[in-house]
This record gives sequence, structure tokens and C-alpha cells, in this order.
Amino acid sequence: MRIHTVQLNLADFDKGTSGLSPLEFTIYTRLFLAAYERTLPDNDEILARIARVEKKDIKKVCKMIEEKFKKVDGFFQNSRTELEKEKYKKISEKNKENANERWKTKDQAMPSALPKNENGNAIGKASAMLPNNQHPITNNQYNITPTPVNRGGGFKRIGDLVGGVGKMWKIIDITGQLSTTDILEIKRVNQGWDIENLAKVYVDGINSGMREAPRSIPKAFPRWCEKYTKGKKL
Repeated sequence: MRIHTVQLNLADFDKGTSGLSPLEFTIYTRLFLAAYERTLPDNDEILARIARVEKKDIKKVCKMIEEKFKKVDGFFQNSRTELEKEKYKKISEKNKENANERWKTKDQAMPSALPKNENGNAIGKASAMLPNNQHPITNNQYNITPTPVNRGGGFKRIGDLVGGVGKMWKIIDITGQLSTTDILEIKRVNQGWDIENLAKVYVDGINSGMREAPRSIPKAFPRWCEKYTKGKKL
């Protein structure tokens, strides 16, 4: 885990270092920053390399180091950096957990390529061989997704599709057709926006007749997202 940015209270930092000599301040600051990304062994030679000073300089400020850093199992630790690292670790684990839950939900919505019988043997035809107007949903059932009808270069509204039945689009009709690469790119371009919320707005527009059904979701939806969010971060 790499920490690139941390919050630093300038007043507290200035107050905490006001009694240090120039040499002490230099060594403390460099060790303090290094502690966010690596361990600080109780070794004058290694500490000197980290602080970019000579070994004799570390010996001169050893008292300051022992005051600012706590020695634990042969390593120096700073209470502030340890708290920050623990906070970032929890955030990282939470983000990973949320990502796994999202992909787990998406995976559950997609049936296996070959349905299996009670003995685990593949039976029937692969879902990959389904007609273009069939889309897999949960429990290995299939939902008929209306296929846009091209007449004169234009597409019919959703209410006119499927013989006038007017089958309503769902969020899964959008997100289920996006690859991992598509999702990562949409997140990169539209930072902070929730893809499922964007898909809901997009689907509502199709179902209400405000937006025409697209030829290709992987091509049309990312372009619409970028236009809708206008590059604004949430």
C-alpha cells in the first residue's frame, strides 16, 4: 500500500518542531515522511541513508529520534504515521470489499456458458449461442430484450418495439453488456459517479421515449455518460 497524500496540520507541525535545530529538523522531517511507506530500523547507517545525512549526524540527534519515534521490536515508529497508515489500510480494504461485492452481484446475474445437470455435467446449448435479442439474467432464466428496428436509418422508440408490446429496459440490460475494461474506463472518465445510477438515468430515458435505443451499449453508453456528467467529479 502506497500513501501519496496525507493531511498535515501546519500549525501543529510547526509547534512540534519549533525546538529542533536545523539538523534535527532535517533528519526528523525525512524520517517522518519515510515512515509512511517503509520501516525505520534501529540502525544508524540505514537511518542516515534514509535521511540523506552522514552516520555521525544520526548519532548527534539520537536523543531527538528517541523522543519523536517509539522503538518497537528493533524499529522506530511514529504515532502519527501509524494512525494514518491504519486509516488508509481500512479504506483500502473497504474499497476492495465494495468492489468484490459489485462484481459478485454482476457475476450472479450472468449464467454459466453451459447449464449443468444435477451430476455437474454440461447439458443443452451454451448461453453464448443465444439469439441477439436474448439477454441472460439471474437463475439461468432469460429475458427477451427488444431489438431496435432499423427503418430508413433510424430506430423505433421503445414503445414501438417487439410488435408494439413496449418491453421496458432494465439496468441489467446496460451493465450486463459492459466488459471489465468498459467499466474501468467509464469510472476513469466519470470519477465519483455510480455506474448503476448512470445506467438508471439512461434506461429511464429510453423507456420514456426521450432517448432512442442504441445499436451498441458498449459504444453508446460510455459516450452518453461523458456527455451527461460533463467531466464533473462527485
